[in-house]
Order: sequence, then structure tokens, then C-alpha cells
Amino acid sequence: MKDRMEEYRDLVSELAHPPEQLEDSVHRARKRAQHTWLRRRFTAPISTLAAAAACFILMVNLFPTFALACSGVPVIRELAAAAAFSPSLSAAVAHDYVQYIGQSQTVDGVKVELGYAIVDRYQTVFFYSVDGGRFYTSPEIIDENGERIGGYATSTVRSGDESGLDSMTISFSEQSRLPERFTMKLFFMPDQRSNTAGADAPSEAPSRAGAADDWTDPRNDPGTLCFTFDVTLDPNRIVQPIQTSVNRWLELDGQRILVDRLEYTPTRTVLYLGEDSVNTAWLGSLKFWFEDEQGCRYDNMDGVLSASGAKDSKSTLTYYFQSFYYNPPKGLTLCVDKIEWLDKDMPHALVDLTTGEASGLPEGAEIGDVRRTGNNVELEVWSPLVRKYFAQSFEHTYWDPEGGEHEWNQISSTIPEDSDDRNGGIMEVFYLNDYPWDSVELAVSYTSVSEYAEPVHVPLTSE
Repeated sequence: MKDRMEEYRDLVSELAHPPEQLEDSVHRARKRAQHTWLRRRFTAPISTLAAAAACFILMVNLFPTFALACSGVPVIRELAAAAAFSPSLSAAVAHDYVQYIGQSQTVDGVKVELGYAIVDRYQTVFFYSVDGGRFYTSPEIIDENGERIGGYATSTVRSGDESGLDSMTISFSEQSRLPERFTMKLFFMPDQRSNTAGADAPSEAPSRAGAADDWTDPRNDPGTLCFTFDVTLDPNRIVQPIQTSVNRWLELDGQRILVDRLEYTPTRTVLYLGEDSVNTAWLGSLKFWFEDEQGCRYDNMDGVLSASGAKDSKSTLTYYFQSFYYNPPKGLTLCVDKIEWLDKDMPHALVDLTTGEASGLPEGAEIGDVRRTGNNVELEVWSPLVRKYFAQSFEHTYWDPEGGEHEWNQISSTIPEDSDDRNGGIMEVFYLNDYPWDSVELAVSYTSVSEYAEPVHVPLTSE
């Protein structure tokens, strides 16, 4: 079987006579590749492949005839699919911001290829393919000293195309990051033992936080296959974020929020907020978009991670957006139209599972139905439709009357067609498994929602 470099050489040979409209593009690409080789002679095979592949992606997007000519070449087809995954990743690949991994491993008839990585300071997106299996659980990452690395969350999304690449995003906290050299163990289940829906349907694999002190080795699960990859990242291809200071205070509903700064990386734009310590409510969540000086609106979160919390606070103060790294809009303005608040002195909600009566529920929320089958309970909660951009109504932890602490292991959220019967509400179902008690105490995730008829505008330029 041909390796990646052989495929690349074959492709270059096939494209020796490109269409006339591509003559200049190919000439410029060759000059750039030569310059790159002189500048990075010790990593020439990897960097040249990435540069050429990025050039080919531009041609695939700009010239349909060229795309058809390349459709039978696996490396081009895969990278073209990866480039179409999101606007941010497309821009990163088009600007040669790709690291080539090129490793494969076969275990019990299941083949996994770890192809490419797009690496930021705190986030890495891996592109991989799997033949005969499906991603099962979050990876295990081990440093050069053999220590397991924690402080990250993962999410994987299937491409839905058998010839394409799946993606896995690893997001680190600000206190930790992915080292340059590490061992990554990926875990898969063979197709016949997988519970995932149809092979052709896009799906999101299970994910969990990579906490070093709370780890259950997934290899203990029957039928799980482990694939081990020793990865070395090129630090010279990991750019530093571009930061724009804002430092503007915003007063909303009696609370003061600091719009601190923007940070641009090749895979995302990060909005950092702060808060006044005298606020009486936590910032539960923020719905916003950006506008430039021409009035062009940007409202694409473009990623699996949309926001994260703050240390020693229940507020959500960091938000992730479409990357502006390669083409920052001029005169950018933050536009806010909805905010969720969580009162600091708000007690937990208490629900009677026999009568459905509840106290301390968030504003506009109500208990729908309570269904019990043995010791398993389905708790139906309706919340206002204005919340459809936010998370579930309750936090992951709940308590029984004896003070025992539990966590949800299944939650569903839908907007039923007949939701008009409840003022256009969202129906959430919380599943309490092995729960014999007649009442439950819930930690609410919000107490009120503010919706502004006229969006609040915050200029994001330095004063």
C-alpha cells in the first residue's frame, strides 16, 4: 500500500500539465515551496507536503474541474473534506497551518490513521480515519515522563463521509496545554459492537473531561481496542495568539461585566470577560454576535466548545467564536441581545416526585410530568423558549433527601411541535436512575433571562 509521500509524488506527476488558468498559481506555489525548503531544510518532507496540500485545497475550492481531477487521490480528498469542516479550519489549512502526523495502526482488523493536526496554544484538532471501528471514549494522553496529562476536554465528530476524515478536538484550560512530545492512546469499538447510529449519519462521539484524578481506564470495558501513537509537534508551527485589549465595563440589569479582551488564534476567536465582585448575580451565559464597520454580521460559533467557566466563580466568562486570525474584521463591535443570570443567594430547587410540586425553580420554568418505573424516574421540565441558545436548566449535580450526591448520566432536550401549549417552551427530560426517593434537590443553572429589544453594542477597539 502506498504511503502518503508516494501518493503526493504520484499527484505531482499527474498534475504536471494543469489547466491554463492554474499556471500562475502552480508557479507561485512552487516558488513558495522552494523557499520553505530552504528555510526549513531539516523538516522538508513534512512541511512541503503540508504547503502543497494547502495549495491544492485552494485549487479544489476555486476550480471545480481541478476538484474532479483530484477526486481519486485519497490525500487530497481527505484534506478537502477537512477544509470544509468549518470556516476557521478551512482558513487554517489554506494558510498552511497544518501539521502532518501520518501514522497508522491496525489492531484486531481495525485500522486507525492519525493524519493531521491543527494546533493552537490551548486547542488541538486532530483529523483521523478509522476502518472497521468507531471512536469510543476520550483519549489518554501521557507525557514523556509517563505521567498522565489532565485538565482537558475532548469532543469528536464523524464526517459522515466514508472517504473523509473524522475530527477530534482537545481543549485545554488556561493552566495546562498539550506538550510538544506525548503519547496518545485512542480507544475504539469494532463496528459490530458499537451502539452508534447508522454509519452514514454524522454523529458526535461520547466525550468526557480528562481529569487525572478521576479516570476509569476504558480498556477495562469488554471489546475496547487501544491504539497508541507517539506524537511530536513542531513548536515553530504553533503561533502565538493575537490579543486586542478592550477594557470596557458594561452595566446590565444592575450587574457590572468587564469586556476585557479578544484573542485570535488560527482555530478560534476568544472573548474574555470579567465581573465586579459586588455583583449580586453570576453571569450564567451570554448570547452575542460581532459586527464590523461595514455592518457585516458574524454569528458563527464554529466549534464544539462555545464557552467555559471561571475559576472560583459560577460565571461563564470565556466564549469561543469563529476565528478572525487570518482576516480580522475592521471596526469590530460586540452585540449582546440575551443574558442568563444566576442569583448568588438562590437556593436549590426542591421537587416532590410524587405530586410534581416544586419550589425555587428558575424564572418561567415548570415541572411537566414525573414518570417512575421502579426506581428509575423521568423528570420532565419545561423552560421558556428564550433559553434555546443556552444549556440545560439544572447543573449536573443533584441530591437525595438523605444528603447523598448524584450526577445526571442522561439528559434530553427538545422543542416539541406542540410547544405553543406551553408558550413555546423547551422540554427537558432528566433521568434519575436507581433513585428510590420521593423528592430531589436540584442545582439550578439560571434564575432569570434578560432579552434586549435593542442589542447592547460594545466597540472592541482600544480607548
